[in-house]
Amino acid sequence: MSSLPASHRYARRFFHVVLIAQLGAWLHAADVTVDFGSAVIDTWVQPQYPEAARKAKLEGVVTVEFVVELDGTVTRERVGKSTNAVFDQAALAAVRQWHFKPALEDAKPAASGMEAPVLFNLEQLRQKKAPALPSDERYMPRAARSEPAQAEGGMDPEYPAELQDQRLPGVVRMQITVGPDGRVHEPRVLFASHPAFVETALRTLERAKFTPAHQGPLPRAATMEYPVEFEGIGAKPVDILTANHLELLSDGAGIPRPFVLIQPVYPRDRLLAGETAKVTAEFTVNAEGQTEDVIFADPAGTDWQAAMRAAIESWAFQPARGGQGPVAVRLRVTHEFVPAEASADGRLVERLRPGGEGIAGAAGLDQKLKPLWRGFPVYPKSLTGERPAGNATIEFVIDRGGRARAVRIVSATADEFGWAAAAAITQWVFAPPLRNGQPADVLVRIPVEFQPPQS
Repeated sequence: MSSLPASHRYARRFFHVVLIAQLGAWLHAADVTVDFGSAVIDTWVQPQYPEAARKAKLEGVVTVEFVVELDGTVTRERVGKSTNAVFDQAALAAVRQWHFKPALEDAKPAASGMEAPVLFNLEQLRQKKAPALPSDERYMPRAARSEPAQAEGGMDPEYPAELQDQRLPGVVRMQITVGPDGRVHEPRVLFASHPAFVETALRTLERAKFTPAHQGPLPRAATMEYPVEFEGIGAKPVDILTANHLELLSDGAGIPRPFVLIQPVYPRDRLLAGETAKVTAEFTVNAEGQTEDVIFADPAGTDWQAAMRAAIESWAFQPARGGQGPVAVRLRVTHEFVPAEASADGRLVERLRPGGEGIAGAAGLDQKLKPLWRGFPVYPKSLTGERPAGNATIEFVIDRGGRARAVRIVSATADEFGWAAAAAITQWVFAPPLRNGQPADVLVRIPVEFQPPQS
């Protein structure tokens, strides 16, 4: 607590203004505004001593929690702790008569949760005149402790049908605002291990229930981070590797667990031409769970391999564990580039082929495109020696469900930047676009910048 006299507590809010003003004549008082501070008592009333307690010569303390409203009045008073219930009503009656200079938030009056220990001491009965404020700083009103928002019960998100065969574990970490009513507002995705998890996580959040943050009796809006986690039911690490065409090459080592495992970009020109390919690569998952040392069974460099390399370099694993902790292991992966006519990409192929009806841009949409999650491009490992800056321009379709599809590299200062940018964009998720109230596919182009990583 402050060493200032109780009667001067309100002056503390302005103390720093005086101090700053003394630092130099160039600083004018008009340049400084006070925009925060707790509520400060300006009318305090000592409680009436209960007759039953007086006769029994009882003493006690009642901690009262209450709200100071915008006009400085006290509402929502309640007993927090009490040494004896005989004092409770007298304490509440006294607090109802108190008045405050309200708290400030952003230079505006704001409601605030407060608490105050109300003392009942037999010495009070011998006072000739009640004091204007408590004589002991310990019994001055103060801001109540804030309690964070809490989820009510656990989440049980529906596993995306799109990933049923892959059986990947995953997580979507979100920043949310829980309002005073316990409802979630303004969810923002901070990270998603796969775009298929984003829609399901947001849908799960819509039915989630929270106890709002509190400052004493006052519920308040609060921002918090919240993860929604996904598990493939009954999937063991070895099953996940097999389901994703991964083979462990290191003998006697533990099994790494895929965490981020995006699909390679299907080169659009080859997709439109109906061309297929089968690509096999080997790579290392190091002790930090990152991928490195990618090599291909076929030494010839192709766009298939470039797309595959960019995908592998973006993958992340829970590392394998040996007897002494995390260890590096070697894996092999085989991926088949085969267009599926029933897939979301397949539906767009006919429209994008020469002579097709095409796909319109963002002009004329009912509202601006709203990104929900944008995956981060991984700086190409093959360029970490020279460490150049670079950029790429990528064209892609935001489909009617909000997913990035049919990605094409328009230009890039280096091929590696183009494929790394394309791989990242396949992870992007948007609010489903609407045109004249109907779901719409939208063709867009965006630039992606690369800065060299720190040494």
